Amino acid sequence: MHRRSRRNSLPPRQGSGIMNRIVKSRDGSKVFDTLRQDILKLTLAPGTVIDEAGIARRHSVSRTPIREAIIQLISEGLVIRDRRVARVAPLNFDDLPRIYDALVVSSRIVQRLAAEKRTETDLAEIEQRMREFDALCDEGNGVQRQDANVAFHMSIARAGRNHFFSEFYERMLLTSSRLSRACFSSEGDSEGQGNGDLKQHLTETSRQHRLIFEAIRDRDVEAADRLAVEHQNLSFARLKVAIFSLASESSIKMPLDMASSKTPSERVKHVRSSPRSRNARPAS
Repeated sequence: MHRRSRRNSLPPRQGSGIMNRIVKSRDGSKVFDTLRQDILKLTLAPGTVIDEAGIARRHSVSRTPIREAIIQLISEGLVIRDRRVARVAPLNFDDLPRIYDALVVSSRIVQRLAAEKRTETDLAEIEQRMREFDALCDEGNGVQRQDANVAFHMSIARAGRNHFFSEFYERMLLTSSRLSRACFSSEGDSEGQGNGDLKQHLTETSRQHRLIFEAIRDRDVEAADRLAVEHQNLSFARLKVAIFSLASESSIKMPLDMASSKTPSERVKHVRSSPRSRNARPAS
């Protein structure tokens, strides 16, 4: 069960609340935050072995908080155990279409639930997270924006009060963030800033965030559902352009599923809208 932070001192990222159950110590939290940022920024490349001894020396801590941090990172899908060694989770561009399919379905569910169950306190947090992202559209770097974007969407997920959906959704958001960053970094640009469409993309993202917030505020479940689809299609379309560019200029292979013109929502349109439907399940 996550702890609610004071309204004016919200941390830059707040997930589904697993961290409060796993990382017990201040040293563990410090190591976790550092490793997490290094993984998301790709400072620690996919497949890199986590050097526990080196981390212990750098942070002047024992192995216990490091292992706490690693367990937390494993729970978020950012680290894997390879026999007795912890490694940064690999990235596979072939997984992108399926990741976005999962994001479409899970975002529809969490936004519908948030529109049904949100409280005034939830709305205040969602709005603050939205404003934090907006501020970083003019100032800040790609990692800060990605963190703010995840924080916005996770504040919505928590408002739905189903931690099973929240935890799955957070993992998909973090995985897609890493893949997106890897894609744009491969172009020599951490966020596609060399493309003239970045500012336009951020403006449209902020506009959609506002519409999502308003739908949840107004308890408009159907609008929240529809906007979830539009929002994921926006991200997928931009990433697809970047992948095409990389595939034509390098040895990176275009994922077969992405070569089609279908959006994630078109591939999973058979899934029912209601999260209560027993037949509704993410595409595999």
